[in-house]
Amino acid sequence: MSEEQREILQMVSDGKISADDGAKLLEALEKGNQKRREIESPARRVKEKKRMMRENIGSGHITGLDGLRDIGRMVRGIVKDSVSGNDDEFVEIDEDIFEDAELLEGSIELEEGTKLVLKRPVHRRSRKSGGDLVLNGVEGSILEVIGDNTPNIRLYRDNGTVYLKWDKGDLSLNIPETVGNIKASITGGNITLNSISATTDIKTMGGDISLNEVSRAFRSKTMGGNILIRLTDDWNEDSKVTTMGGNIILDICESTKAEISAKTMGGEISVQDDISGLTESGHPGSSRVNIDLTDGDESPELRIKTMGGNISIVRSGKEPVKEKYVEEEKQQKNEEMRENE
Repeated sequence: MSEEQREILQMVSDGKISADDGAKLLEALEKGNQKRREIESPARRVKEKKRMMRENIGSGHITGLDGLRDIGRMVRGIVKDSVSGNDDEFVEIDEDIFEDAELLEGSIELEEGTKLVLKRPVHRRSRKSGGDLVLNGVEGSILEVIGDNTPNIRLYRDNGTVYLKWDKGDLSLNIPETVGNIKASITGGNITLNSISATTDIKTMGGDISLNEVSRAFRSKTMGGNILIRLTDDWNEDSKVTTMGGNIILDICESTKAEISAKTMGGEISVQDDISGLTESGHPGSSRVNIDLTDGDESPELRIKTMGGNISIVRSGKEPVKEKYVEEEKQQKNEEMRENE
């Protein structure tokens, strides 16, 4: 059993992800490893080495099969990003701070530069958690809970940081422009951000992430889910997204200036025809695309990685990208089912 497989099984055992989500991740990992095994077979290696020698003869260098090492590094990197994460990226909430915390009812005012931390923990006994998180950016300084039948939310303030914790259920909030940074982590649900003006660190296990009208830096991770990003004309900060067993759609603007790096193992990368500055590379089972939209100016870097999923980079204007993509994905699955019958 590999280290990555053990990490995923440990997550299931600890109740951090469901058994179904664990199965999806193991399947995605096996898909990537299968690609690697195919190109590591003795016959394939000899054939590949001869081909690469023919291509590189006279060029002064022989690349050999470095792609195999690249694939191995990518497997380890994506599993680490998606499963374990880094302590400096996502804040863990000390449960003791909520013993005397107040309940959030209705709305509260937040001062300029507030750091907002949202956490819905896994229920250790049932090993389940669910419900979606929706955050809508609004003007002013008032954070407000939206809708009826909202969960009980505990609130704790500490030196410019506001912590919110709820146990289960859907939660929708209006996030004021006075919030400077948002960190959110949930299990078993989708996260949607609409027109948020803060920098964001978002993580979910077993759910999708939708970042609509993004204008600030963002980092997003999910396992077994898809990620959709739609940039605004104002976006201009380094960002990163990672998923394992899911697809990524990036919708850029006509004015977007950035260095975009997209990598997938076991999937495909598609780029809209009218997007320039494209460089493709990679090896069997591991595809890479770099897009230079800097025009020679200093510009932010956007890194995108997935394992067992596809990446689509488009410039759609105001078209409903998500709905169009979902419909295409359904059609593809229906075709695959007909072929398997």
